[in-house]
Amino acid sequence: MKTLSILMLLCFCLCSCEKEQIGIESMILGKTFSNQSLSLTFEGNDSVSFRTKNTLYLLKGKSKYEIDNGKIIIRSPYGKRLEPDETTDSYILNFVGSLKKDRIDNAGFSIIGPYEKEQFFGDEITLFLE
Repeated sequence: MKTLSILMLLCFCLCSCEKEQIGIESMILGKTFSNQSLSLTFEGNDSVSFRTKNTLYLLKGKSKYEIDNGKIIIRSPYGKRLEPDETTDSYILNFVGSLKKDRIDNAGFSIIGPYEKEQFFGDEITLFLE
């Protein structure tokens, strides 16, 4: 009986966490967060497009994201930083920010442009829901 109670409690906790994760994902799905220098649009359950606004070269592209304990995490699609001659498209090397109801707070990121002609960095920035 005790084992059954523990098992039921564990299942309840797992379902609650899953519902919270689904709620967060639906909260940002199709939404754009931006500031004067960067724009992120969450297009799918795991895909995000990005666009810089005030760089010499326009850096834009798509990447995959994940949500972990209220943090949005975007990692390099290549698993590492590429050499300049390998970098033919813009990509997010890394991005981490805290998701709030109407913004992404304390975001830090590195975006690499084609052939590394442009590198764009941010630290402790806020992106607001448009």
